[in-house]
Amino acid sequence: MSRIVFIIAFFAYGGYYAGLAIIFALNLGEISRFYSQPLRVLMAILMLYVIHKNRFNLVFHKLSFFISLFIFFWIIYSLKVLYTITEFSSGTLSRPWYEYILYSIIYVVIPFICYCSLDIRRYWLNIISGFIYSGFILGIVSIYLYGEYLISGVGRINAISYETGEAVLNPLAMSYTGVLTILLCIFKLVIYKKNSKIEVIFLISTIFISLVLFLYGASRGSVVVLVTTLPLFIIFGPSKQKMKILLSSFIISPLLVWLVNASGSGLFTRLSKTTEDQGGGRTTLWRNAINHFFDNQLIGGRIEIGNIYPHNFIVEILMATGMLGAILIFPVLLKGFLLGIKQSKSNKEHLYALIILMVGLVHYSFSGGLYTTILLFIPVGIIFSLQNYNENNSEKQQ
Repeated sequence: MSRIVFIIAFFAYGGYYAGLAIIFALNLGEISRFYSQPLRVLMAILMLYVIHKNRFNLVFHKLSFFISLFIFFWIIYSLKVLYTITEFSSGTLSRPWYEYILYSIIYVVIPFICYCSLDIRRYWLNIISGFIYSGFILGIVSIYLYGEYLISGVGRINAISYETGEAVLNPLAMSYTGVLTILLCIFKLVIYKKNSKIEVIFLISTIFISLVLFLYGASRGSVVVLVTTLPLFIIFGPSKQKMKILLSSFIISPLLVWLVNASGSGLFTRLSKTTEDQGGGRTTLWRNAINHFFDNQLIGGRIEIGNIYPHNFIVEILMATGMLGAILIFPVLLKGFLLGIKQSKSNKEHLYALIILMVGLVHYSFSGGLYTTILLFIPVGIIFSLQNYNENNSEKQQ
C-alpha cells in the first residue's frame, strides 16, 4: 500500500508534468492525450483500490457530514454543466461538456475521498516523498530540456513557444510545483529532522533544482505562496529553530533576487505590471463572473462565460453554483483550514498538510478551473483523515 500511496502522490501534480515535458521534447504534443488521459484513469483506479481497502474508515468517519456536503456539491456542479449546455449553445464551453464532469471526478472527487479514507499516520511520509520526488524529477527534466533558455533571458518558459513554436509546459504548473517542492523540503529539514546525511543532501539539492522551476514559471502566485506560507515555519516551527529561520530568510532573500535577475526570469517584470495588466486580465474575468452571480444568486448560472473560467475558485463556485453551492462547499474548505491550523499547533509534523493547502488556496485563487483543484482538496482530505484518527483515539482513551 505504501508504494501505491507514493505513486498517487507522485503523479498527483508534478510527476504528471514531468512526463508531459518529455512528450513535448519529442515533438509528440499532438498525442499528449494518449499519455495524460490513460495516466489519470490509472491513477483513479489506484485511488479506487485504496478507497476499497479502507472503506470502513469512510463508513465510520467522524467528518462524514462534511464529506457528504462535498459529494452533494459536485453533484450540483455536474448538474450545472448539463444546465449550461442545455440552456446555452455548446460553444459557450471551452471543452466538451463531459470532460468537466470526468475531470472533476478524477481530479477532485476521487482524490479527496481517497485521502479521507487513508490512515495518514502510516503513510504521511510516503505522501510527502511522492510530492518531493515529483518536483525533483520535473526539475531535472526541465533543466535538461530548457536549461539553455534559462540563461538566455527568455523571461518566462512559454516565451519559447512564441519564439520557436515549440510546445512547452504550462509555466504555472512548473512554478507551483517548484514552490510546493521547496516548502516540503524545508518542512523535512526544519520540522521532521529525522533525515540521514544523504537525505539532507538530496533535500538541499532539490530546493535548488526547484528554484529553477520557480524561475521558469515566473508566476506571481508563487511569490504569494512563499510570502504567506514561509511564516508558518516561524509560527509552528520549533522554538530553537525560529531565529535560524528568520536569519536564513534574510540571507536567502537577496540571493533569490539575484537569481531572478541573473537568470533573466520575467518574474519581477510581471510583478511590476500587476496593476497595469490587471493581474493578467483576471480582474475583468472576476468582474464578469461576479456580475453573473448577482444575476443568478440562488443556484448560479453558467460554469463558464465566454469560453473561459474565472481563474478564481471562490468566484467560480459562486458564479456556477450560487449560494446553494457555496453553502455546501465553503464549510468543507473552512473546516479543513481551521483543523489544519489546530493540528499543526498540536503536532508540528502535521504542518505539511497545511502547507499543501496554502499552496492550493493561492494557486486556485489565481489560476486553474474548479474541476482541476487537486491541490486544494487533497490536503483537506489528509486533514480530515488526521482528525478522524484523533477523534477515534480520544474515544478509545475515555
